[in-house]
Amino acid sequence: MLPATILALCAAPAVGLAAGSIDVLKERERKVKALVAEAMPAVVAVVGADQPATGSGVVVSADGLIMTAGHVTDAAGQELTIIFPDGRSVKGRSLGANRSRDAGLAKIVEDGEWPHVEIGDSGAVELGDWVVAMGHPGGYDLSRTPPVRLGRIVNKGQMGMLGSDCTLVGGDSGGPLFDLDGKVVGIHSSIGGSLAENRHVPSSVFEADWDRMVAGDVWGNLGMMAAGVDPDRPMLGVQMAEADSRVTLGGVLPNSPAEKAGLQAGDVILKIGGGEVGLMSDVVDYVSSQKAGDEVEIVVDRGGEEKTFSIELVRWADLAGGLGRRGGEGERRGAAGRAQFGVLLDAEAEGDGATVHEVVEGSPADEAGVEAGDLVLEIGGKTVGDAAGMVDLIGGHRPGDEVDVVVLRGGEKRELKVTLGGE
Repeated sequence: MLPATILALCAAPAVGLAAGSIDVLKERERKVKALVAEAMPAVVAVVGADQPATGSGVVVSADGLIMTAGHVTDAAGQELTIIFPDGRSVKGRSLGANRSRDAGLAKIVEDGEWPHVEIGDSGAVELGDWVVAMGHPGGYDLSRTPPVRLGRIVNKGQMGMLGSDCTLVGGDSGGPLFDLDGKVVGIHSSIGGSLAENRHVPSSVFEADWDRMVAGDVWGNLGMMAAGVDPDRPMLGVQMAEADSRVTLGGVLPNSPAEKAGLQAGDVILKIGGGEVGLMSDVVDYVSSQKAGDEVEIVVDRGGEEKTFSIELVRWADLAGGLGRRGGEGERRGAAGRAQFGVLLDAEAEGDGATVHEVVEGSPADEAGVEAGDLVLEIGGKTVGDAAGMVDLIGGHRPGDEVDVVVLRGGEKRELKVTLGGE
């Protein structure tokens, strides 16, 4: 094995060396060298036992828990081979994964005390911070240690991800992104418009879902990220319609915060957070200014009587990952006997059409080939204005009706036929 580690400096603006800059560079170099020496033994290759799929990961506990990307464990399968930089090969298995966030865990199943690193605080990472990326580009290579790439954080929060300019390629997926203290603040997920534009799953995602993934639970859909939604966006769990300066609830998602608080389809929203409501944007803007876990007060008109509700907002990823379902179907409250399509829509998306963020498995939409990220343009020959409009169009049909659906996917229009379901 070659003793030298490949060190790649990622794109960064050139700056003049002012007084003291040399000392700053020397200190940064010292930190990177110390980081590499401590962390590299824990950077592993994750290989499917019976499949050619190869990715990377990082050991974060002495008993062999591994943080990696959800799509790595998906591709590799349940039984894994874990390869350390020194060539040691041990058996492992995949655990749970939050596919919507591309976060996954694996575990070494052989006895031993394994080299590992600490998990850092991704929330403390700021734009411009220096970071170090490691992994096994192109798969494990006995002739070299995992290449080290030094770069900076170039965006934060886009689709709930960290962005860096560290050059990554295939095989790096699932590898660690370190801060200069040597703690894991992200896991490599996907490449953006170029090799030096990369997305990383924040460590906070793993910490939030840790117990669920350790237990082996697998949920979510990567199509949500392709659709460009922020998984941490606060949500009420309602679908709205607007007319004559009145905002009416067209539907309330089962098990959503809105349903649990007692909101019902047909309620007219009068106030939210103390402010008057006359447009859907009044609701959207207020909710967007809050965060998941915040309590929101909503006043509605129900049959001529004012009612006040206190609602605790949840993350979009939690709502789409299962809170908005009952009995396996994405039904709306009071939808007994109504036609069912089987998707979760974004009631806050701008522009024409309705954006599909999740397709309920086994639903009519799923069977017809509707995918997360599709923009629904037409239902039954009628134009879809927005999410609320699509709900209304579906509501005008009966279970068993076959409807023509036009979606926009990857810039191309596709025509599908969906046979609507029901209870």
